[in-house]
Amino acid sequence: MNTSRDKMRKSRFLCLVLGSAAVAVFVTTNALSSPGDLYVAEAATGIIYKFTLGGAKSTFATGIYQPTALAFDRDGNLFVANSGAGTPPMASAILKFTPGGTENTFATTPSNGLLSLAFDGAGNLFASTGFILEFAPDGKPREFSTAVQNVWPLAFDKLGNLYAGVNSPSVEIVKIAPDGTSSTFHSFSAGGSITGMAFDASGDLFAAVGTSILRVKPDGSSITFAAGDFLYPLAFDGTGNLFAALYAFNARESAIVKFTPDGTKTTFAFGPLLPSAFAFEPVTEKLRNISARGFVGTSDEVLIGGFIMGGNALSNNAAVVRALGPSLANARVSNALQDPVLELHNSSGALIASNDNWQETQKEQITATGLAPTDTKESAIFTTLPAGNYTAIVRGAGETTGVALLEVYSVNQ
Repeated sequence: MNTSRDKMRKSRFLCLVLGSAAVAVFVTTNALSSPGDLYVAEAATGIIYKFTLGGAKSTFATGIYQPTALAFDRDGNLFVANSGAGTPPMASAILKFTPGGTENTFATTPSNGLLSLAFDGAGNLFASTGFILEFAPDGKPREFSTAVQNVWPLAFDKLGNLYAGVNSPSVEIVKIAPDGTSSTFHSFSAGGSITGMAFDASGDLFAAVGTSILRVKPDGSSITFAAGDFLYPLAFDGTGNLFAALYAFNARESAIVKFTPDGTKTTFAFGPLLPSAFAFEPVTEKLRNISARGFVGTSDEVLIGGFIMGGNALSNNAAVVRALGPSLANARVSNALQDPVLELHNSSGALIASNDNWQETQKEQITATGLAPTDTKESAIFTTLPAGNYTAIVRGAGETTGVALLEVYSVNQ
């Protein structure tokens, strides 16, 4: 937080360790899976491969018609887009492989050509078939904004905003807020299509455009991260390495490369041919509900709650952070803080999100969790967080003082 030791003495500080890692296991015909394994779809052959962290390759599933997208949910189920294109035409299906290895059809779509899958923090699955479909955790379809079309890749940021790569009539990335409103996040000059997207832990969006990889900052500015013969999928592992696909026409050619956080490129694996989708198997993260109450003063005398998210960075855990004040009077707390302001920071001190009055931002998302504060002047933030250290800070609006309650809740665990 860039706070001096003297300032930390003045602050009320609570350090909490949250979560534990539960290993999800896949049973395949060749080998057991383990957290951190990379799953790779080869659309041309209908095969899904599994790569260990060391690059050892085995076959996970076969007989899938053009598996064009992969995604894991928080419970370790693998979802596979079975595109359904070809002759004769058939509807696309989203297949679900449970941690025990059972395969079933999760949902079907009215058109062929599934292109991308992505989960939000509440466990809803979003799919693109040129336009965007939404499925509840039980597989039931839901209405979603039809304003954004010609979509290929999808990716969610930490605050639940959906980013969609649009390739016609212009090439751009569209940001769709949880309430369905959309805006242009970044536009590209004429050229190649957007075929893959992935967020790193700092919130930068990496996009495969044409045969290059671009890095787009949260403010929409971009730089070229890497140039070459890159193909569709991008994915980050738990330590911040970026995995990218290359054009490979035989098993002796490099098909998957790895970029370390500093940009160093190495070959991760040879083959498969023309990889079409990546997904890392997560460690299921469990966040325990915690709370702390303390006095909030002026200047540096704030209430600080530090917490550690367990597991690994492969599975984002949905959480609600709240700062309560006025409603504490119902619990007979005297001198309650009348207008708390909440901030959430990552381990480097960077601000992830802030909120004053909870209904002004993320109202629908927070209400849907059942954790909405009862007073409009209280604060709340909905977010999805990978493993790491986080700090929540409660201040009083306008340098007001009083007793506040800081809480962190898991969502849909």
